Amino acid sequence: MHKLDRNELNGGRSLPEYYGSNRLTLLPRDPYWLFAYWEVTPALVQSLGELNGGLSRSRRVLRVRDRDRGVFRDIEVGNHTTGSWHIPVETAGNSYAAELGELLPDGRFVTLLVSNTVRTPRDSISPVIDPRWRLFAFWQHRHFHQMVTGLSSYELFMETERLGNEGVYRD
Repeated sequence: MHKLDRNELNGGRSLPEYYGSNRLTLLPRDPYWLFAYWEVTPALVQSLGELNGGLSRSRRVLRVRDRDRGVFRDIEVGNHTTGSWHIPVETAGNSYAAELGELLPDGRFVTLLVSNTVRTPRDSISPVIDPRWRLFAFWQHRHFHQMVTGLSSYELFMETERLGNEGVYRD
């Protein structure tokens, strides 16, 4: 079997640097980090600049909102057409959204793009104790002489303790 090289895999083409669409996407990476990537077309920046009296002295920022706590923070990201950013967050299990925009010298924020809303995963085990957990019949038979049905994990544990491990098969 011959070894494929990179040019054969992608037909000699590479991914474009930009696609010509205005987009901001936010992804949860883990409980304390988000990842954002974006593309903003020069036409959009120009049209918003004309509406706001020019953006020449503005700073491009990524405004990240914690929607559960009602707070936000601005991250200066530079005036690039495309970009991406890893964003640390303080609270796990919260909803976040982002806006890419221009922060004007007078403090006004001009929104260029708005992201989707994401929720970071919690940083702990689930508080739900499986109320109706049960083994498949095969495993019930393998581990117990009698069939135990419809017990939660706690009830199954207590049943094992009650039997004094008599009903548990040992290999």
